[in-house]
This record gives sequence, structure tokens and C-alpha cells, in this order.
Amino acid sequence: SVSHVGNAHLYKKLPYDTLKDFAPVGLMTGQMAVLTVHPSLPAKSVREFVALAKARPREIFYSTAGNGSIPHLAMALLASMTGIEVVHVPYKGGSQQVTALMAGESQVSLATIASVIEHIKSGRLRAIGVSAVKRTGALPEVPTIAEAGVAGYDMSAWIGVFAPAGTPKFAIDRLNAEVNKALKLAEVAQSLSAQALDPWASTPEEFGARLKLDYDKYAQLIRLTGAKID
Repeated sequence: SVSHVGNAHLYKKLPYDTLKDFAPVGLMTGQMAVLTVHPSLPAKSVREFVALAKARPREIFYSTAGNGSIPHLAMALLASMTGIEVVHVPYKGGSQQVTALMAGESQVSLATIASVIEHIKSGRLRAIGVSAVKRTGALPEVPTIAEAGVAGYDMSAWIGVFAPAGTPKFAIDRLNAEVNKALKLAEVAQSLSAQALDPWASTPEEFGARLKLDYDKYAQLIRLTGAKID
């Protein structure tokens, strides 16, 4: 979703139409982020982090994988919903984003779970909230940001399957059935779990609705952040 939906608003011109040129087949998995803080930051919950950020406007730095990345947009959404002012420090990729957080160059990050889970388990970083509407199997003890005090918060990237626009419905439905069947296989579940991913089965219609919802959400957040790629 980061590239497919985000690029429609980050680039001035694309050689395709994000909504019209693709037929949604089905979701496969959600790639959520986790609000992660450096141990030096005295915040052990989302509420404590929001209170601290309000008390120290523009004094807390958050690292991301770059302008328009999920960590960037996820924090922009959190800031807009809570009224906090935190300073964006973009890096060239997720590994540098996490390295900066580990080193204390930034104090907080909404990083993808896979990029920080080992550091969280070792105690070198602290997880205080996941970005999706449901808890994740990778970090079941960590509450969602919504249940931890920011009602309605939801920012989850996804991986889905598309076909070319105009693909017959019977073919879309058959592909969808096979994708959903595969998501129930033990070896697929294990593979996703190893990458800190949760399976997300859906109908083509549900995926299409999610696509349109996120298209509008990304547009608003990218306008809010002013992120651009020329």
C-alpha cells in the first residue's frame, strides 16, 4: 500500500491510474507499525508519550524511513489526532531509521514491527502501541494505539493482490479463493509469523473498499506533511 497508494499522491505524474487500472483480488497481510521509544524517554504508555510530547513541543525527535513512508505518515496521523508537535528526522530506509533510534539520535519511531521486534524483546527499545485496530500476534502484550488512548487511530500498511482492470469477475473470484485458501496453510502462517506479519483474508469487495479508504487517507496525510517526490 505504501508504494501503490502513496505514490499516487507523492508523484506529480504516474503512467497509470491507481484506482482505475487495477482490479482488487484480495488482501494477504497487514504490515503494521509499533510506536517504539528509546529507553531514555520516560514514557511507558501511549498516554504518557502524548502527555510528554505536549509538555515538550518540538523537543522530541522521531526517525522514519523517509518522506512519505509509513513511519512518517503514521506519526503524522498520531500528531494530528493528539495535537502533539514532534520533529521529523527522515533517513534513507528502515534500517537507518532503527539505527538512529537505537543510538538515541531520535527518541521515538513508528517503525515496522519486523525492524524492531528483536530490539524490543531484548529490552533495548520499548514498545508502547501498535498502529492497527487489532493487536498483533507478534507482540500480543502490546495494546493498539487506539485502545491505549487515541480512539479511532488506525494506520496499517498492507500487501494485496491485484489483476489488470477488466479481468472477468469469475477469474477474480477464483484467484481470491485460492489466496484465502493459501493464507490458511500452516506453512504460510509460519512464514508470515517469522516476518512479524499477520494474515489478512478478504473478499475482492472488502479489499476494494479498503483501497479507496486508504487512498483518501494517504492523500490527506501527504498533504498534511507536505511530502513530495519529484
